[in-house]
Amino acid sequence: MNDRAETTPNEKSTRPLVTPGAAGVESHNRNPKWRAGIAVALLFIAVPLVAWSCSSGSKPETAKSVDEHGDEGGEHAEAEGSEVKLSPESLLAAKLEIEAVTERSAVAPLRATGAVEPNAEKTQQVTPLVSGRVERVNAAVGDYVKAGSTLAVISSPDVAEMAGKLREAETRLTLAKRNVERVRRAENRAGVLSAKARLDEAEAGLRRTRRLVDLGVGAGKDLIAAETSYTTAKAEYDYQSNIAVNREVQEAQAEVETATTEVGHLRESIRSLGGGEGSNISQVTLRAPNSGRVTERLVNVGAGVAAGSPMFTIGDLSSMWVIARVPESQVGLLRTGSPAEVQTPEPGAAPISGRVNYIDPSLDEATRTARVRVEVPNPGERLKAGMFVQVDFQGAAGSGAPAERELVVPASAVQRIGERTVVFVPVEDEEGAFAVRDIDVGGEINGYRRVLAGLEVGEKVVANGSFTLKTQLMKGEMGEHGH
Repeated sequence: MNDRAETTPNEKSTRPLVTPGAAGVESHNRNPKWRAGIAVALLFIAVPLVAWSCSSGSKPETAKSVDEHGDEGGEHAEAEGSEVKLSPESLLAAKLEIEAVTERSAVAPLRATGAVEPNAEKTQQVTPLVSGRVERVNAAVGDYVKAGSTLAVISSPDVAEMAGKLREAETRLTLAKRNVERVRRAENRAGVLSAKARLDEAEAGLRRTRRLVDLGVGAGKDLIAAETSYTTAKAEYDYQSNIAVNREVQEAQAEVETATTEVGHLRESIRSLGGGEGSNISQVTLRAPNSGRVTERLVNVGAGVAAGSPMFTIGDLSSMWVIARVPESQVGLLRTGSPAEVQTPEPGAAPISGRVNYIDPSLDEATRTARVRVEVPNPGERLKAGMFVQVDFQGAAGSGAPAERELVVPASAVQRIGERTVVFVPVEDEEGAFAVRDIDVGGEINGYRRVLAGLEVGEKVVANGSFTLKTQLMKGEMGEHGH
């Protein structure tokens, strides 16, 4: 029997209905090649779906990253804010120096080279007024001396001779004073005594004659004669007492005054020559006429010197002259009183301000330059005679019109942070806080930068130490980026 042909009614009722299409599919399903093609198709469909799901799934993370970077950008902007703060310890260690924004002439300076010379108006040669031999020298080249201090001592024969004349005059003065005393003593005047005796005798005769006349035994002519004798004696006595004595006294007093004048004159002469007193009156003391530094010494102990010969040169170095050589094409731009700045060869040294006080009317025919003299202060004796310096004449203008002004700050105050040019301005009433101020700057001249915008005259900025604030600012920015 054929098992495949045998079916029961129940089996027939439960067999699925197969359509021609379904039958075709079923027949394809039974084909291995068909199944492989379907798998490949499904693979091509699944790969894009997986990629799409991954990309869509990563979008929120990316958005989050962008948001985080956006937040970081906001923090970075805050780090680039306008203030830097230092703790009290850091502020003390930084040793910041604050300077004000200043204003100066905006005219480009006329630059020339110059040489330093001593100020001739404050330089003096010390010379003796008498000849003699040098006994002692108290000053050497380079010593600083004060006005009136002893430089040298000279033994002078001229002063010794004057001292002898002074002794003679003092003796005459003593004798004249004694003569006056003698003349004024009445007991030594014989003429007065004789006149006084005659006066007494005439007075006694007059009294006797009057008594006789009163008694009636004397004649009138005797009374007249007695009165005449008395009058004559009285006149003689008055003459001797008032005229002769006074003349003698006046002559004695005149001698005293003459001797006194002579003594005073000799003493003053010796004093003006520098003579001493007492036993050393013949020694002349040479003193410093002004305070300053000894720049030249021409004598030693034992040397003979003549009157008027120089022995020392003393210069007051508190101010110096700078002689600049200005070309003839530019000397017409300068005027007496024009400001100037002198720059020394010392590295980093600040310029020294001065003014033109003389312009030579003649030119050097070889170099075609004019000598322009600038007087400058010399604090700490920075300028030395013979030193070569650079001179910048500020505000050199021929019209005499006031020059345009510009703001400047120390070059050390200006810092670069990326593309920014900034300075640090102290915050008022907040110690250790400094505002970061963006500015526009121009060129640099003599250690100062021109300020084109961003600051006003008188504002305070950090000069020395601004780099420390810049470093602190950049550390803060780097820390925020790392976070």
